[in-house]
Amino acid sequence: MGTIKVLGQGDLKFIPDVTRVTVDIDALHSTYNDAFEAGAKNTSHIKDILAEHGFDRDIAKTSRFDVSMHRVHKKMDRGEWQWVVKGYKINQRFTIELEMGCPQLTALLDQIGREIVGVEIEFGFAVSDTDSARLKVIEAAVKDAQRKAEVMATTLGKRLGEVSNVNYGVPRDNYYDGRLYGDCIGSPTPMGDGTPIDITPTDLNGYANVEVVWELV
Repeated sequence: MGTIKVLGQGDLKFIPDVTRVTVDIDALHSTYNDAFEAGAKNTSHIKDILAEHGFDRDIAKTSRFDVSMHRVHKKMDRGEWQWVVKGYKINQRFTIELEMGCPQLTALLDQIGREIVGVEIEFGFAVSDTDSARLKVIEAAVKDAQRKAEVMATTLGKRLGEVSNVNYGVPRDNYYDGRLYGDCIGSPTPMGDGTPIDITPTDLNGYANVEVVWELV
């Protein structure tokens, strides 16, 4: 009898199928109401820009809408330091997914950068169905473990019996490849002449390992 323990590794590449745009907005206002109203206007404005370029307004997904006090550490007249409220910050994040090779991408990013105060934009390429990608990597890891185990068992003059234990390791994957489009704060023309972005994305990687224990017969 006896057992054999094998580490199987799944290491696959995936071709990205969507362009993902992340819009972060961070701006300071004098009052809470001013900051909140600015946030509401930002949401409407981004949706309007999308509509101008022929997109559905609702593809702009809000993942953050936060209004908070902005405090600074200030030295007072008597020499002591205190935290002083110096306004309210609006912090927002929108995620927009577009088709690969979207011809309106450059014009869209330029307009958002010009017209939204306090904006920073990142765009990149992603695998839309990450769950299916992870399952394929796990499948590859299990098959790798079985191939290795079969070779070892045959070399030892044995055969693989029942599986007695399986441990799934922590996956390491990267199904998104992003790049900063530009810090557009205060910039009337963030990226210049609007030349179309022509980037060929790299394949994205998925990796996982699976430890499998077989009985030997």
